[in-house]
Amino acid sequence: MTSSLPGAALAGLLCLFAAVPAQGAATEPSACAATARRASGDARILGAIEEARRQHRLFGAQVIERDGGLFHVGYHEAEWDRLPGESMPAWERVATFWRALSPSDPPDLLTSAGRVARSQVLAAAAAADGTPAEVAVREALLRAAIVDTPWSAAFISYLLKTAGFTRSEFAFSDTHADYVQAAFAASDAEAAGQETPYAFRACDVATTPPRAGDLLCATRESTSRVARFAELAAALRERAPGEDFPMHCDLVVRADEGGDAKIATIGGNVVQSVTLSHMTLNADKVLGDAYIARPVRGARCEAGVLPCRERLNRRPWLVLLQLRH
Repeated sequence: MTSSLPGAALAGLLCLFAAVPAQGAATEPSACAATARRASGDARILGAIEEARRQHRLFGAQVIERDGGLFHVGYHEAEWDRLPGESMPAWERVATFWRALSPSDPPDLLTSAGRVARSQVLAAAAAADGTPAEVAVREALLRAAIVDTPWSAAFISYLLKTAGFTRSEFAFSDTHADYVQAAFAASDAEAAGQETPYAFRACDVATTPPRAGDLLCATRESTSRVARFAELAAALRERAPGEDFPMHCDLVVRADEGGDAKIATIGGNVVQSVTLSHMTLNADKVLGDAYIARPVRGARCEAGVLPCRERLNRRPWLVLLQLRH
């Protein structure tokens, strides 16, 4: 997928850290550990969490429980469904996430490499006179584009942009790898003792307890060869701006309240909706293998053993984007 952050803009952001020598493991583990012990002092992240919870409710409150099962089904991305009293259907809400990145109407990012130039088709439909038939065709085209274009990164960008973060603090993009890469660059700058305006650093999921306001990020099937935090740091350090590198991130909206070792995340385009996922931390207050390890393939599985079960909240979670302040 083509990045929504223009190549020159992303390159400029990364150039803020260009003079930083490559680090073996990005941020010093002590920085991640020390920050994990205190709540964020940035009030804007509370706004992002509140908006994530609001959108989750407006999408019908879809929930994945701790055991990985879909507990409640909400409204999906292309549907006309909405809560009683609400005028905006689910598909139009997805379009608002895209407009945070592309203010045109329709958003000019709703296109896919290798397919028709859908943005041009949508623009032509939008320019029509507006008869009922033309409006119906335009809406059908936009709904099809929403289904066909991954919007999870646009959702995260929407949350942080509406919360008041600036482009120097977050690499708003329709590609998760853009803002994850920028977090690794900021981590390298920190490790070298240099100032950085970027709001997030990259921390190892396996060793860093998550906090509300952090971003929990995973690779996808096509990038699953990258299996460890250090490997991800190296891969993104070599990634050119705009280069395809599929990932997924959720916003942590609850973490270990009262020491209960439970977290909740909200992500967009998770089972085609805005979905709340519940997970449980291990004794070290980090995500354990039950949420990271892949199911055993081609082997006998003992009944009830978690790594042998498919779970909708299991992903190759590798990096926690930790809010630095």
